[in-house]
Amino acid sequence: MFEGIEYTTLQFVANVEFNGIEYDSRKIKEGNIFIAMKGTNVDANDYISFAINNGAKTVITDKIDLDISSYPNTNFYYVKNLRYRLGEIASNLYKHPQNRIKILAVTGTNGKTTSTYILENVLKNSSRIGTTNYRILDKIYEAVNTTPESLDLIKLIDESVRKNVEYFIMEVSSHALSMGRCDMLEFSGAIFTNLTQDHLDYHKTMEEYFLAKARIVDLLKKDAKLSINIDDKTVKRLDGDKTISFGIRNGNIIGRIIETGNEYMYAVVEYDNREYKLKTRLIGEHNLYNILGVISMLTNLGIDIEKIIESIEEIKAVPGRFELIKNNLDAKIVVDYAHTPDGLDNVLKTLRKITKKRVITLFGAGGNRDKTKRSKMANKASLYSDYIILTSDNPREEDPYQILKDIELGLIQSNFKDYEIIENRKEAIKKAISMLNKDDSLMIAGKGHEDYQIIGKVKTHFSDKEEVLKCLS
Repeated sequence: MFEGIEYTTLQFVANVEFNGIEYDSRKIKEGNIFIAMKGTNVDANDYISFAINNGAKTVITDKIDLDISSYPNTNFYYVKNLRYRLGEIASNLYKHPQNRIKILAVTGTNGKTTSTYILENVLKNSSRIGTTNYRILDKIYEAVNTTPESLDLIKLIDESVRKNVEYFIMEVSSHALSMGRCDMLEFSGAIFTNLTQDHLDYHKTMEEYFLAKARIVDLLKKDAKLSINIDDKTVKRLDGDKTISFGIRNGNIIGRIIETGNEYMYAVVEYDNREYKLKTRLIGEHNLYNILGVISMLTNLGIDIEKIIESIEEIKAVPGRFELIKNNLDAKIVVDYAHTPDGLDNVLKTLRKITKKRVITLFGAGGNRDKTKRSKMANKASLYSDYIILTSDNPREEDPYQILKDIELGLIQSNFKDYEIIENRKEAIKKAISMLNKDDSLMIAGKGHEDYQIIGKVKTHFSDKEEVLKCLS
């Protein structure tokens, strides 16, 4: 269990055969190991008694001075920086399953989910871990974080190995990289899509954000490569012996859009001194970058480019990513996860190109998150929209109206006057759809695949797509 890890035995009672490990005391079963570590909001050391009552026989804690006098029948061990060593402990207990599967990673501010969906469509025998859900072949688990805790990652990889899965495809967040959730892994390939403003409530500066993302280089296998978007000035800083580049202007693999229609994009990909035509439902320049990143990674792994393109052409849609909702209004209604200035810029730029008349945009901004991006999102929306509706999007413990006023400041600075504020998202969607005329477009941004709204600490069911369908029925 502690191979390669420094630890202190606080109390040894008896050897216990391993039958499970959890950091959530509610999930503990008879004989399990309980991980008692301090989290962002909760300290699991406060729940040791509950875990032992549920059957925990061993506790690993990050508190050296823990009072264990009330638990004479339980093994206790101390590990310094337990959160950062948890992946190694789990790996030891599950006999290093990560060494028996090819792990492919995607990081970047935008494009992670779409890139992993493209990867899983090419690599059929795969698991996929990310923002929308965790999937092991046909089995779906709810996603708690974009990148799970290290213990959960090892469990998911172990399940994949036991089911003879060949590829484990995962989105890797900056939080996961900075918290060491992936430190026990080695990637057979990785993609760095782009880097634009997000998560500054956590990283504080763009440089810290970049350095967190850049840690992915250290997790590559010796012979593995990082595919980088060479057109992104920040990502370009990583260019070197361990990288393959892709882009629209430069790169080892280059793509260009020939035509963008209502449902398809036609493009050309230049690879190894040849041109390959591509027809895809994943429209927009941002999606071409996602496609090029995948081609860059997979061709380096020895997969035939024609097979890759053939699989990409079969993809119908990625849930909540520029997802077109059919309607009888002769208008385009799009649901998208865009929740950053760059993300909003990408999807609205694409929607503007394929819209004959007005573009109506509906969006908000999350509470208890980076406040500095709110007005910038409004500024981006004003560049492509004819009318804007500001509404709530997971205000959490902030005042929803104050968030909307923060966003509104960007519209005022842009001298954009055709907008309104409707705090209730359901009512905002109703209003937006009622405004649609033939050949108009509506962008509902921010939630995409999400099926909840967080107000205060309460999470209630809410789906943009479901609300749209209700309005259309």
